[in-house]
Amino acid sequence: MMRYKCLSVLCILSVVILYTSVCDVWAKSPDTPKIAFTSSGDANRDIYLMNPDGTEWVNLTNHPASDIHPAWSPTGEQILFASDRDRFPRSWDLYLMDADGSNVRRVFGKSKGRSGGKWSPDGKRITYTSLEKGEWHVYIASMDTKKETRVAFGGSGDWSPDGTKLAIIVGWPKRMRIVMHNLQTGKQKFVFPPEARPSWMGGGITWSPINNKLAFSWLHRVPLEDFVETETVYTVNPDGTDLQQIVAEEGLAAISPIWSPHGDVLLYEKLSAGAKSRIFKVDVAGGPPVQLTEPGFHLLGDWFDPEFALPVSPQPKLLTTQWGEIKKE
Repeated sequence: MMRYKCLSVLCILSVVILYTSVCDVWAKSPDTPKIAFTSSGDANRDIYLMNPDGTEWVNLTNHPASDIHPAWSPTGEQILFASDRDRFPRSWDLYLMDADGSNVRRVFGKSKGRSGGKWSPDGKRITYTSLEKGEWHVYIASMDTKKETRVAFGGSGDWSPDGTKLAIIVGWPKRMRIVMHNLQTGKQKFVFPPEARPSWMGGGITWSPINNKLAFSWLHRVPLEDFVETETVYTVNPDGTDLQQIVAEEGLAAISPIWSPHGDVLLYEKLSAGAKSRIFKVDVAGGPPVQLTEPGFHLLGDWFDPEFALPVSPQPKLLTTQWGEIKKE
């Protein structure tokens, strides 16, 4: 009788283990292009989805904490984001959720100040930024083993399309520059601007998945504090050549650009009066910007298109292997 009870318990445990292991496989990616972003109607910041034309908002998180910086996994099945929902101690850390906002869980077991997470092109690793003793550091981590490796000083690391380099911003807060960090050799090269002159780059840097361009916002007029409204969006080649101003200096600053999956359009935040912002999109080849949101508290995240999604391979061996190991017991 005891043996049957043990088998029953084992069966229940096996179902729990199988469910936990394959829940990521069951997650479903969106069928149409979606922009993930943060918005706040009051003091609470939550993550939303919307269409590329700014319609059909869907609220994914509804938590008393602040949820920011959503980043789509290459398959579109998961969203990586930062939240301060860990109150003991209270700090930012990285979380995962399925594309519909369900199955929220912390990425790492031990809480630590982590933010600005971005996926590697193959979805096997992430990079993120951590503030330690007053200095910003860039880390990479395996999504399988959760092993974390500090790779450089700086912040806002974004992956090259082949996953071999990170574009990093260093020199915070008044002499900010773009550095190319080679993950294979550990060597770094200053990319832009070539001289360490006074400059500010708000909202990070993003690498186009298609046309091998970097997009960022840049303020370079001195004294910086007198020209904050002139910060605007630029693109540049990864070797520092072909600098192009994409958004005109009109009104307040334009910051935090992100690429469309096609690499032909940029989204950006346009600051407004009263500490508010609007989200715009603009064709990098030219043309007038298109406003997607009304003034509010809006922070950009990431743009997913199923046409460019990393294929998801079936994993039938997962169940077979784990069930076989359980039966051996």
